Amino acid sequence: MKKVKVGLCGTGFVGHLHAHALSRCPQAEITAVYSRNAGSGKKFAKAFGRPEVFTDFDRMLKRAELDLITLGIPNDLHASFTVKAARAGKHVFVEKPLCLTLDEADRMIAACKKAGVKLFYGENLCFAPKYVRARELVKEGALGKVFLVKQRESHFGPHAAWFWDVRRSGGGAFMDMGCHGLEFARWLLGKPRIKRVFASLGRFYHRKKTRGEDDSVAIVEFEGGARAVLENSWALRGGLDDRAEIIGTLGVTYADLVYGSALRTYSRPGYGYAAEKAPDTKGWSFTIYQEHEMYGYPAEFACVVDCIQKERQPIETGEDGRHVLEALFAGYASARLGRWVNLPFKPPKGKKPYQLWLGR
Repeated sequence: MKKVKVGLCGTGFVGHLHAHALSRCPQAEITAVYSRNAGSGKKFAKAFGRPEVFTDFDRMLKRAELDLITLGIPNDLHASFTVKAARAGKHVFVEKPLCLTLDEADRMIAACKKAGVKLFYGENLCFAPKYVRARELVKEGALGKVFLVKQRESHFGPHAAWFWDVRRSGGGAFMDMGCHGLEFARWLLGKPRIKRVFASLGRFYHRKKTRGEDDSVAIVEFEGGARAVLENSWALRGGLDDRAEIIGTLGVTYADLVYGSALRTYSRPGYGYAAEKAPDTKGWSFTIYQEHEMYGYPAEFACVVDCIQKERQPIETGEDGRHVLEALFAGYASARLGRWVNLPFKPPKGKKPYQLWLGR
């Protein structure tokens, strides 16, 4: 079967996760890389089979042999890059969150449908091995009827500078990681619609660095009665924490993606992805082991490639990403109003999620 040729956009932390995952997929081949920084692009390409490097996205799209474009780029670029890729006849994989506004989401979905290409929404938690096994327990009936899902993802803040700029990111910790919890809970429960959201957001440490929230707690109610509690933070010291708790009428399961498989480490200087940018690795910490496998990226991209080759429907679609974005908007509005906000929810045209919390 013909290999799926991939054009990868973004050479930062997420771009590396995508490339590592794709390099594990024998049916995929990274043939082009886009980066605004030529030096970064060349260094990245050297590590992943020396694909052709582009600093102009339009030029990269003219490569007729490209089948799939993956977007590991700032949130504010997702919509324009997706529409361009679709018009060029390429399938598109968009890292979470889908985009910054519901209008952008609609344009992305419409462009891909019109071009007859697939739009994949990047939610890797739906492919993380521990979480996949947890979902199997739910489907097997081992836990009875699930009525509560708890999901937590927290750390001391992202590496890339653009995350801290709410005009580019759309929000803070809730936008960055709450989207994970929202879709994880939906997927675990069989993808019911979200009925309403109640959220509390705050800035507790990074007030000088961002206008966005660095800590959030949200309660979500789904059709059918199940609820989810989502905790997200950019103000947690001690490294990454990612875990879930699934409670049903006949049982409960706990899944810990990090601490359960990490190396307990003491280091005076710190380590990892630029130790100077990761001060929490100094002293005692939990060293993540095989992060891209643990977080499901190889399985996610193997599924993407399989869907393209066999004309199958994506597990995570643009419509899923849009529903999650709508719930994020509802959460930001809830944090400002101090009450539940129901879905369907139509935010003011042109507004980004953080603006519903901060106002002007």
